[in-house]
Amino acid sequence: MNVMEPNLRPVQPSNYATIADWLDSAQATQRWAGPGVPFPLPPERFAQVLELAVRPGWVLLDEQDVCVGFGQYWMTDTGTAHLGRIIVSPLARGRGLGRLLMQSLSAQALREDGIQRLTLRVYRDNTAAEALYRDLGFQQVETSSTPELLFMQRTPG
Repeated sequence: MNVMEPNLRPVQPSNYATIADWLDSAQATQRWAGPGVPFPLPPERFAQVLELAVRPGWVLLDEQDVCVGFGQYWMTDTGTAHLGRIIVSPLARGRGLGRLLMQSLSAQALREDGIQRLTLRVYRDNTAAEALYRDLGFQQVETSSTPELLFMQRTPG
């Protein structure tokens, strides 16, 4: 299989309904986006609910410019960008796009001035995502983790 070239672009309003359609339940929506995010997520409320003004969203596009992944990052501490709301289209899973999305999103975040550390949270039962993040150099920080959520960080270099 040839790996597609990363094509990470800022999320556009035309992507909102597509991404919202990937969420099939209130539980899936809450796990992905956090408490207080409605299911179904109305496209007209997408930008507001996900705070895109302060937490820019990025989409991964395939060779046909179809949106196949989404993620955000935002500054949490000096020098730290937190990656969150990472999702790959259910129809595109198992093709390595999660890795491509994470690599592209991480690279984008590290281009921001002064960013020296990346952090993320992952549900402990999401073993596939956890393994991917470890493979990409993220290490767990047990003191910042909870019984349900693993806090991970990566210091590039």
